[in-house]
Amino acid sequence: MTTSVSEHVARNARKFPSRVALIDERGAFTYARLDEAASRFAAYLQDAGIGRGDKVALLAMSSANWVVAYVAILRLRAACVPLNYRLTPEEVRANVEDAQCRFVITTADYVASHIRGRIDLPVALIDDSAGENGLSRILERPADGFRAPAAGDDDVQLIMFTGGTTGRSKGVVLRNRQVFWNTIHEALDTGMNEFDNTILATPLHHAAALNCWLLPHLYLGARATIMREYDAERMLDMIAAHEVTNGFAPPSVAREICIAAERRAPERLASFRRWYVGGGILSAKDRDRMHALVPGSKIFYQYGLTEAGVIVTVLKEEDYETAPDSIGRPFLNFEVKIAREDLSDASVGEPGEILVRGPSVMDGYYNRPDATAAVFHDGWLRTGDMGAMDENGYVYFHDRLKDMVKSGGLNVYSQEVERALQKHPAVREVGVIGLPSERWGEEVTAVIVRRDGMSAEEAEIIAFAKESLAHYKAPKRVVFIPYEDLPINYSGKIIKRELRGRIARLLESEQ
Repeated sequence: MTTSVSEHVARNARKFPSRVALIDERGAFTYARLDEAASRFAAYLQDAGIGRGDKVALLAMSSANWVVAYVAILRLRAACVPLNYRLTPEEVRANVEDAQCRFVITTADYVASHIRGRIDLPVALIDDSAGENGLSRILERPADGFRAPAAGDDDVQLIMFTGGTTGRSKGVVLRNRQVFWNTIHEALDTGMNEFDNTILATPLHHAAALNCWLLPHLYLGARATIMREYDAERMLDMIAAHEVTNGFAPPSVAREICIAAERRAPERLASFRRWYVGGGILSAKDRDRMHALVPGSKIFYQYGLTEAGVIVTVLKEEDYETAPDSIGRPFLNFEVKIAREDLSDASVGEPGEILVRGPSVMDGYYNRPDATAAVFHDGWLRTGDMGAMDENGYVYFHDRLKDMVKSGGLNVYSQEVERALQKHPAVREVGVIGLPSERWGEEVTAVIVRRDGMSAEEAEIIAFAKESLAHYKAPKRVVFIPYEDLPINYSGKIIKRELRGRIARLLESEQ
């Protein structure tokens, strides 16, 4: 047995052939069916010349067929390059070229919008498209003669492209063993088991949905329920229909689910046992709301990054009262330390950059040696995140370095301000940004979405912030916007760079 996902699926097909592995809006795959479909697809790709070490792009919305394609790629010891379907055609082309892909798996609509005339590679389709290269025809092909090559722990499983917020995006290289360690950490440290059913509401091309929830469940012989696109009401309906036990919900999504459940049929969450949350501030009132809707459920608040393969720390339910504002402690086989600007070790409680190391951390970026060298120091991965650690090993996230506001010569961590403002009863969502100021350099600005039916004014919000924050950290300006105007990405995070531009344009138009 190796650390290959392909072999995990094959093992569970022998162990639990009739157990359901995947559910989507169109139906279900047992482990036996998933294993057989992956072998047939792998045989087709092998006939097309794909083999060990080849890179295969996967551009499609989430579905059970997406997973079939993923397992088929790995069955050949090839590497999967999951692509964000929300990228522009030029961005997709750049990712395909940078990863040196030899084949593209996609759907007919993305062929028309992103592939044709731009990417000259063979294509297979995983939607209902007819033709020899459509999945339905591919799965009709016999695979009796196909024999999967023995996988290796060092085989490259994934090249996952980062967001590219500062220049061209970089491909994170993750090997079978690195992905597997993340699987083990999630399963052990958050209490997953073979009878679980997770709901995947964020896209499978994103490291959280793929590495942290789909793959651990496939390893355990558990079940995954896949949404094509996130919608709060649809998510609740699928949780109820398929007796889902757990799922990932960024704070903004968790709040939206709670609102929808409170509005109609809260019993749809009756089967839910564990919430996985990360990527933003989860306030005490949010936690109370989630527990009220699902009594006895546990919340695992997690921190990670794609380069770390993914999850690094977790705040468990049992630890919340001890360190409520922390991102928890490192996973079982992970280490975290805080470094000063000169990269020397910070003291307990002293802020600095979060550095991590562990068996799931990437080797580097694909064909980017300079970028790789820049993010490693003496064997530790530099996260680009600011934080601190207390005497009990709890880690406190302060901010992304690029999101820190410099006001009046002092550093203001946006997440510290957001955490304080989330405690106000009228605040549903908040994003803190720095806007140019002649007096302050940058002006701490809070962009707020009010809770439905509640009111709050700028002076009230600023006064509330000053009750718990140093006055220089409190926002000097508050902007209220509707929820639909808040730029939130596919993983539920507020896109700060877009928010800054949007608010700057709004304020300029009001002058």
